[in-house]
Amino acid sequence: MTNKTLNTIIIGAGIGGLVTALCLAKKGLKSEIYEKTPELSELGAGVQLSPNATKVLNYLGLLSELRKYTFEPQAFKFLNYKNKNIIAEQNLGEEIEKKYGAPNYDVHRADLQKVLLEEVKKQGIKIHTNSVVHDVSQDEISAYIHTNQGKVEGDLIIGADGIHSLVRKKLWGDDRARFTGNVAWRMLVPVDRLPPNLVQPNTTVWLGPNKHFVQYHVKNGSMLNCVCLVEQEGWTNENWAERGNIEELKELYKGWHDSLQTLLEYSNPESLYRWALHDRLPLKQWSKKRITLLGDSAHPMLPFLAQGAAMAIEDGAILASSLASFSDCKLGLIDYESKRKIRTTMVQKMAARNAKIFHLSGLAAVMRNLVMNFAGKKIMNDLYNYDATSI
Repeated sequence: MTNKTLNTIIIGAGIGGLVTALCLAKKGLKSEIYEKTPELSELGAGVQLSPNATKVLNYLGLLSELRKYTFEPQAFKFLNYKNKNIIAEQNLGEEIEKKYGAPNYDVHRADLQKVLLEEVKKQGIKIHTNSVVHDVSQDEISAYIHTNQGKVEGDLIIGADGIHSLVRKKLWGDDRARFTGNVAWRMLVPVDRLPPNLVQPNTTVWLGPNKHFVQYHVKNGSMLNCVCLVEQEGWTNENWAERGNIEELKELYKGWHDSLQTLLEYSNPESLYRWALHDRLPLKQWSKKRITLLGDSAHPMLPFLAQGAAMAIEDGAILASSLASFSDCKLGLIDYESKRKIRTTMVQKMAARNAKIFHLSGLAAVMRNLVMNFAGKKIMNDLYNYDATSI
């Protein structure tokens, strides 16, 4: 077997799985995707695509199509929850594209998946929907998935099956998730319903004691995606499809600036969901012979750095490059993990640290505010300079 005859099985048709299939095709490698749902759909949530992610999407030739759905914020601003004073800000737009060689876009997750899925179909990559994988196995020459539709043989398996990954569980056991004490709320607000000048063309983060609030445009600027992160005990449901109560959310942000209160008043209660945020320790190892993990199945990210999708996209590019570089896929998986694990572990830890930093109060918050501009620039350099297409 040469690397060009490699037959790869990808479990999961989320962002990571689709990008990986496209990156493999770019290298001339065959793959097929197995997805448990009868049809592909994504819950309505926004995704921030920083330059490290859009470099890969540009490599795949998708940026032109994706631009039809995205919004390019002009700045990243941290605001004080009470007086709306700017704590820190970073220019985005053309400046960020010139500096890092790729744009920064905000997009609705369903729109990103749509663009990826259309390209997957265009490339002739097979997607098997309604394929529930209940086990994986391997021997010296093949890897196998065991599904509700039968047993499937391939040369290797990529588990891109998300935070509740069956592949991770089969490889490394059932790691217990730890509740972080934070609950995330998300909603979409039609921009044309809002009073003029209430929101600016920026990615905005309001910081306050024990909670923060993120807002940015999606769907070509027609919708405002809002994510509210609150320290909240007594509710630990990790299901993303749990409905939220708008009156409860308003009460949680009572006393915050009038602009944010107005935004909540104009929100669409039907788009409000909430879920408890759980943390998982970084895995010591991702791969076992012919089976590996990718994206949230390998390194689930808390949403305090907006890098979950970007890390999965980077994974796909590096994994394809590693597999194309070795005739033995097992060596390719070792190479992939060696190139990715240090970075993703660093980003996992940074996101977890932000969960505490964003919610400081009193003197600790004052000290944080003094260094945020400097620290923010360093973090952006560490994240955005990375180019997964050239490693």
